[in-house]
Amino acid sequence: MSRQPETVVLLAAGRGKRLRPYTDLMPKPLLPVNGRPTLHYILTAAANAGIKTACLVTHHLSEQIEAYVGDGSNWDLTAVTCYQPQMAGTAHALQVAATTYPELFTSDRPFILTATDYILPSDYLANLVTAHQNNDADVTISLKKLQPQEILASSSVRFKENGFVDKIIEKPIAEEINSPFSASLTFVIPEAILGYLPHMQPSPRGEYEIQSVINQLLEDGFTGYGLDQKTPAEWNVQDHAKYLD
Repeated sequence: MSRQPETVVLLAAGRGKRLRPYTDLMPKPLLPVNGRPTLHYILTAAANAGIKTACLVTHHLSEQIEAYVGDGSNWDLTAVTCYQPQMAGTAHALQVAATTYPELFTSDRPFILTATDYILPSDYLANLVTAHQNNDADVTISLKKLQPQEILASSSVRFKENGFVDKIIEKPIAEEINSPFSASLTFVIPEAILGYLPHMQPSPRGEYEIQSVINQLLEDGFTGYGLDQKTPAEWNVQDHAKYLD
């Protein structure tokens, strides 16, 4: 059985262009939902999943995120931050975290990587960790069911005959969609992925994407399990309006 993850890497660097003008003055992970920043729900879910250390990768308005999270003690965990100097993609963000805090990544223990614009239920990450351990997978991917038109703008997950994940196809064409599942940006990943990062290639957008590196793991024989989870909510203007009332 896979060991319990103790580290979560939180991707908190994004500019949040789709949410402007709200993100001009406040970073996306701090946008409020029911009176609490989105990041609060993620840190709560991380603590409930047995995580001991949260490593936040920051860039846009990083000082606000650092001030809010502090040392992480409000969530009964330890929080550290590192600065991503350029927005070069999610895999690059992981590389920054691993280079800055190598002691958080041990060869015998997986870790969690997740976006910070999701409003996660408190048991979301705990359920993902349980599935990871029960299925003894190398990689566990949080799946969400989407309509075909939504998948075209997101990703499509292809499966092997044994039900394990074969590949994550980003921005697929219609002919590449053979399941109703897309991959959320939430994974349990083995430490072995760090050895792939120096050799990763940029996507057509010029970014280094974690999905591409995971695909390389799967091609090399690592096992991937997908857990169907309710599509996590994301921040919207209505939440902000309610908060201001």
